[in-house]
Amino acid sequence: MNDSLAQAFRELKADRFRTLLSLSGIAVGIFSIVAALTLVDSLQHSLHEGFASFGNDLLFVEREPLEPDLNEDGEYRWWEYTARPPVTWREYRYLAEAGGDAYSQIAFVAYGPSAVGVAGDWRLLIQQPLSAGRGFTADELEEGLPLVLAGAETTAKVGDKLWLDGVRCEVIGIFEKAGLTTVCPVDIDHVRLIPYRALQGPVLRGSILLAGAEPEQIRQLMRSCRRLTPFQKDDFALNRISYLLDEMNKLFSMAAKLGWIIGFFSLLAGGFGMANMLYVSVEERRQQIGICRALGARRRTIERQFLEEAVLLSLLGAMAGIGLVVLLVMLQRRLPGSVLPLTLTVRTLLAGTGIALVLGLVFGTAPARAAARLSPVEAMTDHKK
Repeated sequence: MNDSLAQAFRELKADRFRTLLSLSGIAVGIFSIVAALTLVDSLQHSLHEGFASFGNDLLFVEREPLEPDLNEDGEYRWWEYTARPPVTWREYRYLAEAGGDAYSQIAFVAYGPSAVGVAGDWRLLIQQPLSAGRGFTADELEEGLPLVLAGAETTAKVGDKLWLDGVRCEVIGIFEKAGLTTVCPVDIDHVRLIPYRALQGPVLRGSILLAGAEPEQIRQLMRSCRRLTPFQKDDFALNRISYLLDEMNKLFSMAAKLGWIIGFFSLLAGGFGMANMLYVSVEERRQQIGICRALGARRRTIERQFLEEAVLLSLLGAMAGIGLVVLLVMLQRRLPGSVLPLTLTVRTLLAGTGIALVLGLVFGTAPARAAARLSPVEAMTDHKK
């Protein structure tokens, strides 16, 4: 076996230019596939962790649905949603007082021009830990004291004073850096969170967040609060964040397919290049094949020798492609401020290696059989004469 591998290495080194061309095509194909799988796996892992920490069962009462609601002509009914009344503090108080066992936790979020106002269980909105300072107390939220929790990239520090829509607020806490993959309706790294009653600017959008909620009970409570008759449609939307997870999974699937498509064409080019190189090698080694056949070498032995060369070439290309991905992963982890930790999984490594192995067997079979079919006399005859 060692002699066979050594022979394969010698033959590949004999024409380094052709070997390098074939290796390049295979390496690019394996790199495309492994890099795409690595990126998709890392994004999925990060976002699934984010959704899990945020709460997949969290219910949002908002004006517009997350899932597009199209009419018979396939048009998004934006005119209907813009005419709906916004979700207000009064409705939050109604649910908080009359909700009973319809939910376990409730919070109100008001999005202003410079700050985000919160009331109730504000941790439903942001689960990110604080790197400095402290969070709001229930009394501070109820009284609407001018206090603020700031994101890591707002350059604010605990004790600083910030003017937010005409209100001078004191910074009491700083959130840890979250990055881009953290699941949250607000940009945690740039957020300015204050008690709702301290929010003086206009409310651009309101939302009620409920954990452990029964959607049908919440729907009936909202209809009762808005005094809708049985013949009137809902003028609000109940959204679940799990819909976003489903949409993200579709995007990940498309990204993975794109990587496979790019990799497939690169591997196709590399495979044909490898097959062509092996055919040329068969022609150049006809006398060698003839001598081996004359000395008693079986056709299976000749075929296996060329197949081993093809598989070895494919595996070397796979090693080069995977090595590039490993290098990029290591460089990415060393970059300051990296928001997405890339992870190269064993499944992805096995996938790249398996694809290379199949590629070598598929494109190496025809040249190997062509070499094995040569008879000793035919092989030792100079076919060019």
